[in-house]
Amino acid sequence: MYIENNTYTNFKSYRDFSKASQKVNNKQNINIKPLAGAAIGAGVAMVLSAKMFKHSIIPDTSKLQKSTLRDVSEMLLMAGGANLGGVLAGSINANKKQKKKKYKEAMFQIMNTSVPMLMVTAAIKLCENVKALNKNSSKIVASIVAMLSGAAIATGITNATKDENEPIRKYTLKDSLANFDDIVATIKLGFKKVAQYIPVDILLPIIYVYNGYRSGSKE
Repeated sequence: MYIENNTYTNFKSYRDFSKASQKVNNKQNINIKPLAGAAIGAGVAMVLSAKMFKHSIIPDTSKLQKSTLRDVSEMLLMAGGANLGGVLAGSINANKKQKKKKYKEAMFQIMNTSVPMLMVTAAIKLCENVKALNKNSSKIVASIVAMLSGAAIATGITNATKDENEPIRKYTLKDSLANFDDIVATIKLGFKKVAQYIPVDILLPIIYVYNGYRSGSKE
């Protein structure tokens, strides 16, 4: 017996489409609490940095005396503040299991910010202190290796400390945003003209707020 395969028999009502659309929209909605918490946390860190190092909240780095210690300290303060704020705000009305996931995500985000940054800083300092390596090409290669190694270490530590029932953490393109400062540092070594057009001092706080938001909205 021949049965006609008529696609029109699969017609869905407007209500069905409306429900499906609502589910998609709910998934895409921004969670205001962790976003606000991350922004406040980053803002507090920026104020503290300005007080500690005596400059404006968003400093003009071209007018600041070069200081690796200050740069690293300010970035770590901002990353820590954004993640702490995001988690605290995102944990409101969350259950114990959800809070645990948020804390773990924050630890990864902070490690993914700090470990590559410290390794890139150390790699560049090493090149500067070794005469044969004290050239931009060597510094660029060392920075890229250090950045990738740092990201791998942060991901490895996260997987080594995860519970058995938790999925393996994979390093994604979103995670690489936390290494924006390292990418810019590498660009500055070999492409100084390009680096001049990258508003690092404005983009870094936004990126750290985004990382804090990811931690606080983790389910």
